[in-house]
Amino acid sequence: MPGKAQLPGREIDEAARAVIARQLGRSPRGLAGVAVWCPHGRPAVVSTRPYLEDGTPFPTGFYLTCPSACSRVAALEAAGGVRRLRQRVAEEPGLRTALLRLDDVCRAQRQTLLPPGQKVEEQVDGGRVLERGVGGAADPTTLTCLHALTAALLAALSEVAGTIETWRSLLADMGDLWCQDAGCLRGEGQVERRAALDVGTNSVRLLVADLRQEDGRLIPVPVVRRAEVTRLGEGLTEGGLLGEEAKARTRQAVERYVAEARARGASLVTVVGTSATRRAADGAAFMQDLGAAFGVTAGVATGRVEALMAYAGATLDIPGDVVLLDVGGGSTELVRWVDDDRLVAVSLELGCVRATEDWIRSDPPAAGERAAVREEALRLVGRAAADFKGAAALVAVAGTATTLAAHSLKLDCYRPEVVHLTMLNRAQVEGAAEEMAAVPSEVRRALPYMQPGRADVIVAGAHILLAAMDALEYSLLLVSERDILDGIILTNAGRAASQRGAA
Repeated sequence: MPGKAQLPGREIDEAARAVIARQLGRSPRGLAGVAVWCPHGRPAVVSTRPYLEDGTPFPTGFYLTCPSACSRVAALEAAGGVRRLRQRVAEEPGLRTALLRLDDVCRAQRQTLLPPGQKVEEQVDGGRVLERGVGGAADPTTLTCLHALTAALLAALSEVAGTIETWRSLLADMGDLWCQDAGCLRGEGQVERRAALDVGTNSVRLLVADLRQEDGRLIPVPVVRRAEVTRLGEGLTEGGLLGEEAKARTRQAVERYVAEARARGASLVTVVGTSATRRAADGAAFMQDLGAAFGVTAGVATGRVEALMAYAGATLDIPGDVVLLDVGGGSTELVRWVDDDRLVAVSLELGCVRATEDWIRSDPPAAGERAAVREEALRLVGRAAADFKGAAALVAVAGTATTLAAHSLKLDCYRPEVVHLTMLNRAQVEGAAEEMAAVPSEVRRALPYMQPGRADVIVAGAHILLAAMDALEYSLLLVSERDILDGIILTNAGRAASQRGAA
């Protein structure tokens, strides 16, 4: 049997709990988290604890709550769906294997939700409920509830890496589970869950966030942030073509992230290409293909628009006169409001990937190679320095800055809530840069907070960051987890609000 997989449900807040209660027509029991969100941003599948508050065993690990999905599955059951499924399981060995794998997933979920400190042997049933399969069935041939099967399939396809095509086929056979008119939202106002993808030179990043009103302004509250290094700009020259392997890696990451965003209930998904797609002759066409393939809004941002969106996101919780510094894979952005009425934004043709490809040849990088990166960064930033000196704070976003912060804090794993708004002085930035440069990439790769794929480019990125501090004459650096992704979501929220107002 394949290894077990963990499916952690999102923590339940009071608003989600109230929606689930309305969906079920009663207070939910044993609620642990939301495993799947419908396309309209409401809970569709919840994960439940193996024992209720009073100790009663509860064998249904995943529970279908979406009214439209429940109605569709009920119609299938009434038409003999359970009988047909059992017959197929008896006739198709591959289907039986796939459902046994699903049983494993359900059992793994129950194990993770056993209350802390409670011993299995002390439970009223001696822990037998922890070994039950989908919907509490002991074996796929005894499955009696399509609702439980549907919930487990949706949860598994949403979260488990390397999912089984048979699971997708079973769900496809059930038809359209979701309502088309967002009827579940009547009386609740507009959906405010959005998703943004940043297709950069080095990585593809995802943010799914809920928009909330705080002090009269919209704030994205993260549901999930993810990043995957795909090196779209690998080997790219100005006006050249994107590599086929790089495009394939990036396309796969975008497909996974779009699917996850929709599974988590994002009603609007926007994909923005930055430096690599600006430089490539086929960059715009590649982004258009992504949009058409996955049914999302996708396009290439100009350097100025990229800078503006990054500034909008990064300064959400940093008031006052600040300069934004965004070291990306192929470019570096600097942004600042001047005299409260003039926004200055520049995009410099230097990033951690581009600098690594242009100057870094050794592993670990030689002193002369690092000096070449620093000299070019000093030259480019220095040409634009006049508008960016003297602010109250220099705010750095993106992977170079957040990784250096995690290194300086000596984290045992990457913790965004700890990294966010970390203040680093110049000595700390320089120390982190030198420590990264002193060891080969395989050592950097093993650091517990190092994002996969970043170890090869972090040294160049760190020296760009350090050079920017020197050229702009800042001795302190404030690191922010908020960035262009937050800005993309805010931009789209503003457009949506304008469209609603115009309608």
